[in-house]
Amino acid sequence: MKVPSWESGFEFRISNFEFNQWLPAAVFLLFLVACAAPAFADTPDEEALYALWGDQQKDPGNHAALAQDAAAFEQRFPSSPLVPVARGLAAWHLLESGDFDGGKQLLEKMAAAGADPVAAIGAEMARRWLTRLDREQVAAALQKVYAEDLEYPETLAAVGALPPESRPPMTDRWGAAWLYTPAAFKKLQTGDRQTFILESTRLGNGSELKRALALPYGAGFTFKPVKVMPPIGGKAVIVFRSADGRTATVSEGAAGSDLGLAYLGDEVLILSSGDYWSIQPRPSS
Repeated sequence: MKVPSWESGFEFRISNFEFNQWLPAAVFLLFLVACAAPAFADTPDEEALYALWGDQQKDPGNHAALAQDAAAFEQRFPSSPLVPVARGLAAWHLLESGDFDGGKQLLEKMAAAGADPVAAIGAEMARRWLTRLDREQVAAALQKVYAEDLEYPETLAAVGALPPESRPPMTDRWGAAWLYTPAAFKKLQTGDRQTFILESTRLGNGSELKRALALPYGAGFTFKPVKVMPPIGGKAVIVFRSADGRTATVSEGAAGSDLGLAYLGDEVLILSSGDYWSIQPRPSS
């Protein structure tokens, strides 16, 4: 039997029964696709930032390209309130790629930003990473002292006495003195001051840059928005739930130790874990 083809003039028909069967399913599928992602009708900066975040999630190790894309966002939307988010992403990727000067420049801009919620929470994020970079300078100065004395000093006074051009920051980015303790190696009998502990009061054992950069972006951040509540005092309020079942109710601009709500837009919301941004679709009311 000859099989009809499009070329031979075969006319394809769907019976009313078949049409009535698949049409509702197709419409429902299109509805799900439309609802799966934000619409971004009037918020091109939200759309561009959400696309950048999608690239970040797909290939977080592509540091050079993601840093460039984040810089392109700022060039395209220089007056957007979301610029600190792009800067934070770019700075982290620059630090991860070893470009500490480039990352520091962006972080300094974030730290000096304005007082709106995104800028304020971004400034706090910048202070955390800048403190880690400053700690590296103090650690390098301690190494210079060790090279001469073959032991670390009892206090940081020896570091503070270095010439101005060699003297590192003597406080963290919140103005608190470093917590410094010389120590002995646990298993080697080599003297009492052969290593040291150097921390920021605010960051504690998260003060070391190398350790922080060894973690993936967003490490440990599992909060997801559950519901938008009625605003309080003109500020948006959202209920969040973490992967381990914790719930938190946070207003826009508020930031705790591991959760801050920086922005509630038409289509997305922007969170901070302190060290990282998280961009998520806006939940329903």
